[in-house]
Amino acid sequence: MQLIQRNAPHIRHSDNPKTLQGDMILALLPLYVLGVCFYGFRVLVTMLVSVFSCWLCDMLCSLLRRRFFNFRDLSSLVTGLIIPLMMPASVPYYVVAFSGAFAIAVIKHPFGGTGENLFNPAAGGIAFAVACWPAQVFSYPVTFTTIPLWNVDSVITVPSTAHTLKMGGLPSADLGDMLLGLVAGPVGTVSILVLLACLIYLSVRRTIPLLQPLCFLIAVALMAYAFPRADISRTYSVLYEMMSGSLVFGAVFMLNDPVTSPKRPASRAMYGFAVGVVTMLFRYFGAFDHGFAFALLLMNALSEEFDYVIVRMASGRKGGAA
Repeated sequence: MQLIQRNAPHIRHSDNPKTLQGDMILALLPLYVLGVCFYGFRVLVTMLVSVFSCWLCDMLCSLLRRRFFNFRDLSSLVTGLIIPLMMPASVPYYVVAFSGAFAIAVIKHPFGGTGENLFNPAAGGIAFAVACWPAQVFSYPVTFTTIPLWNVDSVITVPSTAHTLKMGGLPSADLGDMLLGLVAGPVGTVSILVLLACLIYLSVRRTIPLLQPLCFLIAVALMAYAFPRADISRTYSVLYEMMSGSLVFGAVFMLNDPVTSPKRPASRAMYGFAVGVVTMLFRYFGAFDHGFAFALLLMNALSEEFDYVIVRMASGRKGGAA
């Protein structure tokens, strides 16, 4: 048998990594268009700062490691696009710049770079920002507030629906407004209808499988139904939990990372369900609204174990049949 040596990422897909990354970028861009409509052109400047920080850090780390820097590798651009979308439109530029640098220099390259990273870089960058600048990350301007490019001290901010739930309060946001994104929250995570459209596009393009996000959302729904955080009906608990915070955004753009996810369909289903349960546990007992990023990083470390469990189960059934 002849073995062919190829560079990472080793992704089993009919399309090449560049095509997959291009699809992700195309799906992320409508969220920026929506952000500009809601908050003005500061959203685009924040995006450029984040993308440039990730791209520059990726190039410098490749040079320091004496590795060839592939200008056609779009993975750092995808990371740079994801990070600002999980933050408020008024977030200081230095927060997204340092978050992008941390995602690439600490989360991505020390484990081998593109296709070899153990943890999702964007989730690592978000977790870093949450831990270092919680006040800036969790202060959300009201929708249709034009954010100035530089001085944001005068911008009026309000807590998100996820924060209200965490405090045990009754959310005042209308469910219809949450579907359309007309509520305060991270730039790219509030419009559930647009996120669902992105999910359909990526699944039709076969960029991401539907199995993981569906199992993830089922786990979130079951936890929200069984353990409501506010004095509301179980049905409303499910709706508010699933449409607040970064759950749907993370399910579409971060959960299905082919590098950090299991490789077998059954293990992907188990993995998605486990991430959903752990995310809700972080929501119940954690200190921050962005429990998804921390849950994803934790489960990234156990990703291979899900494949191992499925292989052991399959081999056990074969052994029993024999």
